[in-house]
Amino acid sequence: MKFSNIEINNFRQYYNPVNIDLTTSSDKNIIILGGRNGYGKTNFLLAIVWCLYGDKISQIDENFKKEIQKEKNYSSFMQQSLNWSAKRENKTIFSVNIIITEIELPELRTLPSNSETIIITRTFDVASMSETLSIVDSISNIEIFNEENDKINFINDYIIPIDAAKFVFFDAEKIGEIANLSIKDEGSFINDALGKILGLDTYETLIEDIDFYINNLKKEGATKNLQELIANKENEIKISEIDIEKFEEENAEKLKEIDGLKKNIREYDNLISKHSKQGNSIFDREAVVIEIEKLKVKENELNERFNELSEIIPLAMLSGKLEEVNEHLKIQEKNEVSQNFIKENSEKIEGFIELLFNKPPEPENSTMSLKDKIFYYQKAQSLGSELFKENDDYVDLEFDHDLNNSEKKLIVDAINVINTQSKDLFATTIDEFNETKIKLYDLNKTLNKVDADLEDELILDYSSKKDTADYNITEKNRNIGENLQQITKLKNDIVRLNQQLVTLVKKVDINEQNKLKIKKSNEYVEVLNLFLDEQKNKHKESLEKTILVELKTLMHKLNSEENHSKFIEDVKVTILASGQGMKITLIDQDDNEIRKESLSSGEKQIYISCLIKAILKESIQSLPIFIDTPLGRLDEEHRDSITKKYYPALSEQVVLFSTNSEITPKRFKDISDNVSKSYLLVNDGANTNLKNGYFHSYEN
Repeated sequence: MKFSNIEINNFRQYYNPVNIDLTTSSDKNIIILGGRNGYGKTNFLLAIVWCLYGDKISQIDENFKKEIQKEKNYSSFMQQSLNWSAKRENKTIFSVNIIITEIELPELRTLPSNSETIIITRTFDVASMSETLSIVDSISNIEIFNEENDKINFINDYIIPIDAAKFVFFDAEKIGEIANLSIKDEGSFINDALGKILGLDTYETLIEDIDFYINNLKKEGATKNLQELIANKENEIKISEIDIEKFEEENAEKLKEIDGLKKNIREYDNLISKHSKQGNSIFDREAVVIEIEKLKVKENELNERFNELSEIIPLAMLSGKLEEVNEHLKIQEKNEVSQNFIKENSEKIEGFIELLFNKPPEPENSTMSLKDKIFYYQKAQSLGSELFKENDDYVDLEFDHDLNNSEKKLIVDAINVINTQSKDLFATTIDEFNETKIKLYDLNKTLNKVDADLEDELILDYSSKKDTADYNITEKNRNIGENLQQITKLKNDIVRLNQQLVTLVKKVDINEQNKLKIKKSNEYVEVLNLFLDEQKNKHKESLEKTILVELKTLMHKLNSEENHSKFIEDVKVTILASGQGMKITLIDQDDNEIRKESLSSGEKQIYISCLIKAILKESIQSLPIFIDTPLGRLDEEHRDSITKKYYPALSEQVVLFSTNSEITPKRFKDISDNVSKSYLLVNDGANTNLKNGYFHSYEN
């Protein structure tokens, strides 16, 4: 399947119809769209996603969700998406049109038998606030579906499922964050990716539906008082989820305001540099300002990282006690298994003796006395206990922890959270933060020296406004941090409330009929989980091999003779229990796990890129891949290797949105044999258009 053509009409920077031919061939699979920051690369990607999924785009990933939250809601987002030039001309409609080829279509009466090309068009009218979706067969030019739900289902079933979209349309710079996920969240991410691409999500949805049905059956027999308690807990969870959404919207709004303030600061700095007389200063004021901006970005990132780490500091302090409790629980479980085994065997031996001595048939003219029967009964018991003895694992404990399954799971999850964070990460983060603060202090001191001779009233006014904007940014970042802490607290509250809800449901007296239904439903869930595990196990080995091969190809540490034996030696994929997905473990030459959060930003991006490629390789059909900021935070050596070795083999159609600092003219030349078409986004200050060729393509 390929996206052969896209037309964007009056959407954001794109004024009037802007057509882009994206056709590729087997040996030329790459399309490159170059453009400076702010020229519309991200909005081009957003246009495609909006065309396919409409108001569901916030479900794809956090980046698209934040775009909508910046405008408060979807309706406001749509109103702000009409091109400004079109708006001034009193136009009210914008649209995006995608031609999709080489697609396997369902057998429908409305479709010609040889059809494999469709046209998807989404249109929005800001005057009526109405949105329409059209899916047309290119041969007959007939609308394939009449019902909206049929169109949505068609896109999910035959184009790209919405839950798989985050693996097809993404910002490469930001995907490295996935490496910081907890075991559970990473498992969920991989589970989603593999599930959607292999079509396993249908079975997982069925399991969720059965679980929901089981939960409702359990609630049916609850007393009025218990029903009220359950309803209250469910209501508290809903309120917490609403509060989380509110804080996220507030943060998105503040981030939008911060972007505006940063733009103002750049303008003030330009005006100060333009009008100031720097005298004999040996410092380049503009270079100092740029370095300060970079360090402020790093300071904010470190602040966020420290806030995340601070949440687990109390757990880290108690890690020893948690491990002790967990070990105690494991011994308890072994003891329970051992005791149950002894009890089960004892019952079997008793049954055997009963059948042997007290049930017919018996020998004719038997002379065995009661005394003899008692002797052989005791001997049989003793022999049975010896023969089936399996209580060597039993350990005497002074006491037992009285914890339910959800409480035990909470302890295991807490230990996993601690284990996913390297102990050195705390110290490293604090050291980096202090080092950044010192550099910022020194640079600000330098900037003050450069500006010391500024006495012009206009310049002083610019400086005052810049200082005010700086202060406002600091305050808004502080507010964002406070909101993030509230969000974390609310998420923890939801976990706690769900555990309390499970406990309440367990107290319900379930009638016999519902018990039978629940038992049967659980059997179905067990069969479905077994099927899913079998499917994942089939792909497990392939994932391991592909990830390792790609890592060795792309990571320069693995290509260096000096470092080869000190870094990643193997990759292990583990199927997690209870449908929690899959865990990827990186192993060094000593068979120790390499913590992914200890990797550099560039290495994280490489690792996740390799993971995505491995997942895509398992797909039964080739998917087009659209990547913004393709070389992200990579260093120069990694940029070269991923440009030449990764993107040409990623998919049959790879569309890259790049600046000239990422894919330079030299890198463009390196992969020119794989490039089908290249375009440059040009902007006249208000609108964006395209012209053929990449940056300075006449020199490439």
